[in-house]
Amino acid sequence: MNAADSSALPGQAPSALPTKAIRAPVRAAASRSASASREPRELRAVRAYEAKIAPLLRAARLLPAITAQNAAAERKRLCSVLEAGQVPVPRFDYPRAKFSAASLRVIDPLRAAAKHLPASALYLDKLDELELDLALLGSLGEGRRVRPLSARRFGTGAALVPTPDGPKSLAVCARELMVGHVPTQEPRTVPAAARDGSPSLSGLIHAVALHAGLDVEVRVEPNLAAGAASGDRTVYIADRLFGEREAQRLAVHEVLGHLTSAANGRTQSLRLLEWGTAQSFADQEGVALHMEECFGLLDRGRLCSIAGRVLATDLMHACASFGECATTLLREHGFSPGEAITLTERAYRGGGVARDVSYLLGYLRVREALRTGAATLDELRMGRLSVATLPQVRELVASGLARPAVYRPNFSRSFLSTNSGTMPWRSPPKAAASLISVELT
Repeated sequence: MNAADSSALPGQAPSALPTKAIRAPVRAAASRSASASREPRELRAVRAYEAKIAPLLRAARLLPAITAQNAAAERKRLCSVLEAGQVPVPRFDYPRAKFSAASLRVIDPLRAAAKHLPASALYLDKLDELELDLALLGSLGEGRRVRPLSARRFGTGAALVPTPDGPKSLAVCARELMVGHVPTQEPRTVPAAARDGSPSLSGLIHAVALHAGLDVEVRVEPNLAAGAASGDRTVYIADRLFGEREAQRLAVHEVLGHLTSAANGRTQSLRLLEWGTAQSFADQEGVALHMEECFGLLDRGRLCSIAGRVLATDLMHACASFGECATTLLREHGFSPGEAITLTERAYRGGGVARDVSYLLGYLRVREALRTGAATLDELRMGRLSVATLPQVRELVASGLARPAVYRPNFSRSFLSTNSGTMPWRSPPKAAASLISVELT
C-alpha cells in the first residue's frame, strides 16, 4: 500500500509524517460532561435540540442493520441455482422492523425548532434525510413503496458526478469501469478470526486500530453480505475465508476510513458531526475507498465490484426480478455466480433498499474534491461529514463549535507489506510497530 497522508491527492504517493505515536484515547463523553457548565448558551440550546432528535436517529439506524435471518444458507442455495444455469428465486427471511409512525409526526416540529439554531441548515438537511430513512424503515418488504423512497434517498445511476472530463452520469461511469472486466479470485486463506493467534482478518483490524490509536471490537456475523461493516467502535466481519489482499483492504477501509471518522466525531461538541450530516453515508464510503486507493488496494477488480452495485441498483429500479438481475450480472457483465448473487442481494434487500449505489457516487465525489482542493482528507474525517457540508463545518470550527480532526493516522508505505512480502501479522511486534507513524493533535 501507499502511505495515507492527509495532504495526498489521488494518484500521488503520500508520505508518512515523522511524528511519535500517541495512543491515549480521547474521552469524549467525559470531556462533554466536565465542560457542560462552561458551555455558551447557543451550545446548550443545540444539546437540548439534539436530545430530541436522538431517538429518531437511533430508530433510523435499524435500516442498514436489516439482514435476512437465513442469509448465509439462502445465499449458498441461490449461488448453486445460478451455477446450474437456472434463474434463482430468493426466499430471504427478513425480521420485521420495529417502527412507529409517530416518529414521522415529530419531524415538522423539529424543523421549526431547527431554524433558530447555529448551523441550522445542517440540521434541516439532516431532517429531510432522516424523514426518508424512517419512511423506508416503515415500508420494508413492500417493493412498490421502498423503491421510489430508495431512489430519493440514495440515488440511481442517473445521478451526475464530477469527473476530470466533466459531469457524467453514474451509470456511464459504471459501464466505463466494466469494459474488459475479467473476473479474478485470489486464494482465500485468511480466516475471519483465529483463537491461536495465527493470521486472521480480526487480528489485522486490531493491529491497524492499535497503531491508529483507536479501540475497536471485532464481531463475526455469519449472515453479513458484505465482507465487513462498521459501527461506532465495532467492525462486523463475515464468517468466511478472505484473500490476503482483501483482508488488507477491509482493514484499511473500516479502520482508517470509517472508525477514524467516527472517533473524531465523538470529540465534537455537536453530535450531528458524530451521527453524520446529510449525504455523509455516500461521502464517507468515498473517504474509505480513497484510503484503499492511497494504499494501492483499489484495484480493477474492486472497482468493477463497486460499478456492479450501480448496475444492480438500476436493474432493480427498472423492475427486473432478482433472478433476472443476477443472471444479467453473470452473463453480460462477467461476474462470478457468487459475486452476482451478492451484488443482487445487496440491491434488493428489504424490497429494494439499494444503498450500495452510494459507494461509486461518494468515491467520485470525494476524489474530485481532493483533486481540486475543495476538501482535505483531515477535514472529511473530522466526523461523519459530506463534501457539501464542509463550508458550514469550517464556519463552526472558526466559531469554536467544532474542532479539527484529533485522530489523523498516517501509515508508512510498508505497513501492510514488508520488503519480504510478508503480512504485518507475521512480523515480530516491534518490527511491525516500527513501520508506523501516527499523528494525533
